[in-house]
Amino acid sequence: MMSSQVKALFVRVFRNTGYILGGRGFCAVLSLITTAVSARALGLQDYGVLLLINSFVLSCSAGLRFQSWQPLLQYGSSLYRNGDRHPFQMLLRHCMLLDGIGAVAGMGLALLLCEWFGNLLGWGNTSSATPFWYMTVILFMNAGGAMGVMRLLDRYELSVLADSGSGLIRLVGSLAGLFWHWSFTSFLVIWYISTVASFFINYGMGAYLLLRSDSLQNFRIFGVSWVSPIKGIWRFIFSVSINQALARLSSRLTVMIVGAVLGPQSAAIYNVTWQISDGLARPAQMMTPALYPELVALKDKRDWASIRQVTHRILQVLGVFSAAVLAIVFVLGPWLLHVLLTVPWSGTRTLLLLMTLTAILDLWDVPLEPLLVSLNRAHQILLGRLFTMCVTLPLLYFLTSGLGMTGAGLATLIGELVIFLTRLVPYLLMSRKQDFGRGNG
Repeated sequence: MMSSQVKALFVRVFRNTGYILGGRGFCAVLSLITTAVSARALGLQDYGVLLLINSFVLSCSAGLRFQSWQPLLQYGSSLYRNGDRHPFQMLLRHCMLLDGIGAVAGMGLALLLCEWFGNLLGWGNTSSATPFWYMTVILFMNAGGAMGVMRLLDRYELSVLADSGSGLIRLVGSLAGLFWHWSFTSFLVIWYISTVASFFINYGMGAYLLLRSDSLQNFRIFGVSWVSPIKGIWRFIFSVSINQALARLSSRLTVMIVGAVLGPQSAAIYNVTWQISDGLARPAQMMTPALYPELVALKDKRDWASIRQVTHRILQVLGVFSAAVLAIVFVLGPWLLHVLLTVPWSGTRTLLLLMTLTAILDLWDVPLEPLLVSLNRAHQILLGRLFTMCVTLPLLYFLTSGLGMTGAGLATLIGELVIFLTRLVPYLLMSRKQDFGRGNG
């Protein structure tokens, strides 16, 4: 039987997950329709190039991005509740500074590597010049501080507005490009505008919420400190940021490796296959941002019994959900892939099965990663991520070279299995020894 506290926690988690799920589900539908329209407007070859350019940009952004929303939740909750306006505003400026530093560094990296990757992956043949101008879109990709404000104030229903607006812009622009036969460069402009819009929507909503709560009263930009003196904040920031950067970077690098080995068309098929599999598993994955602050609260209370109970219940629910996802993808997946990219059914069922199993393993990680982070074990997650990348990225190259798309799917599955085990094993050891509190003060 669940305690009343755990029941209340589940109500909050599922309510906020529902908000996120509704918005993300809408965005997923927009993304699938946009994929179908863009692939027909540009042709599969040019759409694959567009995908590779965007994957490169996202990789540079993700590789140098700070997870600024997490320190805002970790350290800002008590400051906000207690009305400590001055240290809260300093922490907010700190998070904004992190967003800015990551954006500038990511753009610099993209400009430095753009031409080399363009020659490697083949987008230099699509346009008259390497699209250096598109690299500046990275300046508008970091809005973690604004996302942290919305989660801090428990306004999860607002956190998906930016993604929805971005998706609508891409869809409308792609439809216009299809009807008026716009060029490849025009589609890059559409993707650029959608990213800028998402950035300003996020920060606009964050500022609106703080202004309503008077937390920004006398807020200043100049003549004040932009670095928070909170003890341990930098260690926390680097731990969670490097892990998340490697996670995003790994997913983008896999697309680029497949593109480098098999070409842009195969990269498009691989990416859309993952979108289908991951999209069906996405509803349960949306629990992660809603679950994290609840686990932090339980850790602060040292309520280890509730932590164990919550984790076990979520894993049980995910087991049932995973079986349903596997059945749906097996029946409908090849047809959906054919509709989106007009590729033949032959060979797609095996790839879909491998990618769906990968998505399911990623799904079971939903309660484990935020739990370990909240228990100050982020270093274990980071070491597991580094080990997995060092092993599986070379494995992806060799299996893709030898077995084609099936090899790419198999390597992706092996990588996700290793990641899952690096989270499951520490949790099982802690649960068996009942030492969740060790190392947490």
